[in-house]
Amino acid sequence: MNALELARITKSFPGVRALDGVDFEVRAGEIHALVGQNGAGKSTLAKVLTGLERPDSGELRVGGRVVEPRDPRDALACGLGAVHQEVDLVPEFSLAENLLLGREPRRWWGIERRELEARARAALAEFGLDLDVRRPAKSVPLGVQQLVCIARAIAERPHVLVYDEPTASLEEREVERLFAEMRRLAASGLAQVFVAHSLEQVFAIADRITVLRDGRRVGTFEAAATTPHAIVEAMLGGALGAAPVRRVATDAAAWLDVRALRRAGALEPVDLTVARGEVLGLVGLVGSGRTELARALVGANDGVHGEWRVDGRAVRIGSPREAAAFGLVLSPEDRKVDGLCLGLTVRENIALGAQRRARFALQSRRAEAELAERWIRALGIAARPEQRVGTLSGGNQQKVILARLFAAEPRLVVLDEPTRGVDVGAKSQLEARIAECAERGLSVLFISSELDEVVRRARRVLVLRERRLAGELVDATTSDLRRMMAGAEASPDETARGRGAHGE
Repeated sequence: MNALELARITKSFPGVRALDGVDFEVRAGEIHALVGQNGAGKSTLAKVLTGLERPDSGELRVGGRVVEPRDPRDALACGLGAVHQEVDLVPEFSLAENLLLGREPRRWWGIERRELEARARAALAEFGLDLDVRRPAKSVPLGVQQLVCIARAIAERPHVLVYDEPTASLEEREVERLFAEMRRLAASGLAQVFVAHSLEQVFAIADRITVLRDGRRVGTFEAAATTPHAIVEAMLGGALGAAPVRRVATDAAAWLDVRALRRAGALEPVDLTVARGEVLGLVGLVGSGRTELARALVGANDGVHGEWRVDGRAVRIGSPREAAAFGLVLSPEDRKVDGLCLGLTVRENIALGAQRRARFALQSRRAEAELAERWIRALGIAARPEQRVGTLSGGNQQKVILARLFAAEPRLVVLDEPTRGVDVGAKSQLEARIAECAERGLSVLFISSELDEVVRRARRVLVLRERRLAGELVDATTSDLRRMMAGAEASPDETARGRGAHGE
């Protein structure tokens, strides 16, 4: 029996048909993956399922019963639960309050705190998490926050659970923990929809895979009877050419030299150098200090201390504006909060990057439009210049951030998880663009949880562990990086590679 059925679902936004007559069904006890390129309609379909968007036409059935969820609360009442890509916790509320928000145990005097905290601890224990549930959500790493969101959704006991890119903020072992829980829930009969970009994860967890392209369903496949190559061809409508692997190995002098970069309680003193035209990798587990280091480099946090030298000259960087004046720009980890003006258009967001170069006068609207059109073509952004950024898919929003940064003609770009939530085709385009920019002399600090991306693009990689620099490797493998991230002793070969980075 099908736990969930969608028939002829259509949804349009101004100038864009996001879903075009989509049929989709999920069996009880099944984990059904939904894949496609950015803009294919995956997130829109997930929003229809969870009450965030109402379809223009079509029918939605849960357990054979027609439902029309008007909002997320109504969707949950219909048996449709959700885990969204972006963390949706209340930052100032405790973990316990977030976990049971709207379902708090109450007595005549109000919320029963002791029972609230006990239930929260029990929900987190299912994930093997032993946390102080009285801590505010904002005090724990982003990956832990995402696990709390997942635990909350499961605790609501829906008939169908929809995961929209739930692993985007998770480390490898956290993903394994989530998948173990998903398998347990499937065995109990829960139907699950897994929206994802990582085909490796899709094939590790899914029973069936449905592919969307340009808002239409192009096929449903049994995971055990197909291959990642076949799924990619269905997503793209043709064969995918491999992106050239171009790692810039430069012996140029350091363009950026930073000493004792630190922030009390968040980042221990770190030294790093980046040469002109170098792609320097940076990896570490959640909570290791990667994002703190990225933000510290461009002055995005208060209380940062250190010594900066840019092109051999001592400078002081106390804000992102000062950093931009020296050619240092950041693509932040949380694109919606820190990276974009969601209410502005694609043209306006991209033009913000070029305003720094205008100096004495604002650009004309015509010049802004030409600039936007050029970067839309260069990065393959599936949008029109006058489309509001808030209506774009996550991957296309990420491309808009990169377009704005490149339009500023920087000298060093700090990319914090630039391919998170980006499909396989767009990821290839972005990686190729980064390599091209490095070949033209742009320096890049490339931060990613996808170790294969880092190994593919960066010859030299820094490893953070527990907010400290654990080491530096040259020509490392993903296994080398995992061992150092986990605190294992480096092998003699790894140590030699690390020394080679400094010529010792």
